[in-house]
Order: sequence, then C-alpha cells, then structure tokens
Amino acid sequence: MNFDWRQLFNVFSRMSTRERTLVSLALAGLVIAGLYSAIDWLDTRQEQVVRQMKHKEQDLQKLAQLRYEYLDLSQKLTAGETMLAKTSKDFSLFAFLESTISQVTPGRISSMNRSNKTTGDQYEEEMVEFKLTQVTLENIVDMLHRIEKGDNALRVTRLMVKERTGATHDFDVTATVSLVRSLHQKDERPAAPAAPAPVEPEAPPEAPKENPA
Repeated sequence: MNFDWRQLFNVFSRMSTRERTLVSLALAGLVIAGLYSAIDWLDTRQEQVVRQMKHKEQDLQKLAQLRYEYLDLSQKLTAGETMLAKTSKDFSLFAFLESTISQVTPGRISSMNRSNKTTGDQYEEEMVEFKLTQVTLENIVDMLHRIEKGDNALRVTRLMVKERTGATHDFDVTATVSLVRSLHQKDERPAAPAAPAPVEPEAPPEAPKENPA
C-alpha cells in the first residue's frame, strides 16, 4: 500500500489556520518525543556496551592473573623437580642431620626420630625430628643455614626454641626437617644382590658290591 503524500497535503491545505497550527504542534511533539526516545535508547545501549566492556576487561585481568599464577606454579614445580633430581639416591637425611648438628653443637642432641609419609602417588616425604639442649643462638642460626642452604632440598617444617633459665642464655630446640623424594627415583635404586643358592654336598660314592663265590 503506497502512501499518498499529495492527498495528505491537500487535506492539510484545506484546514483552517488554527487547525494547521494544532497539527503542526502535534507533529512537532511527535518528532521531539521520537528524538528523546532515540536518544534515551542510544544512552541505554551505550551504558550496556560500557558495562560489557568493563566485564570483558575484568575477565581479561582474571585470565592474565591465572596465567601468571600458572606460570609461577609451573616454574616452582620445575625448580622443585630439579632440586629433587639433585638429591642423591643414597642420601640419608638422618645421617646428614646427625653429622651436621654434631659439627655445630657436639654432644647436644638429646633425641632423634625418623618418620615417612607418602604424598599422593609420586612423592614420599621423609621427616626427622630432633631435640637439642643448651645451645646458643649462634649455634641455632649456623645449624639452620647449613641445613637449608645445602645441596639437598631440605626444609625446616617445625622449629621451637625455648630459652633456659640462668645467666648463660642457652636454648632448648625442637625441630623437624623434611625431605621430599620421588617414588620413581626411589624405585630406581639398585636392588640388593640375590643371595647365592646353597650348594648341596655331593653324595659319597657307593662301595662296590662283592659277588658271592
């Protein structure tokens, strides 16, 4: 259906001045209302776009943070695996601590206890708890430095220092040192040689039988 503008113009021409003024005002009102509606829709749409952009920026920031955390954990895991690989298969945590502590504070070990704990299906944590009596603060610092700054990936997971009464300012120490080993590395240790099979003694030769006369 085609709209006839000429007919509309003829109708408008036949109107009185007052009627044309009212129609013009009504049309102007409709145009203004339409413009306001369009502007309001554009503003609303712009606000929606701005909110969406902010959400996208927040998502990108979260992704960047997750990527940073992933790379950081990956680097730490690689460094940890490298440290685990440096630990000798024959390294004894108990013997190392006993030797190190004896060098720093000879004769001050009151007890040492060893325990093992499996972590997941790939790692095993070996722990040694020891107690020292009447040691100085310098001894404690030297001992911890030798333990944690050595070639093996050792960690002091627990440390309790109690000052003794008296004028010497000595301390009692309770500490736990941990070493994480790879179970695969543990399985790669050479197996103990099998014991030789027992050799059975040879039976003595039978005496020859005499024939009857």
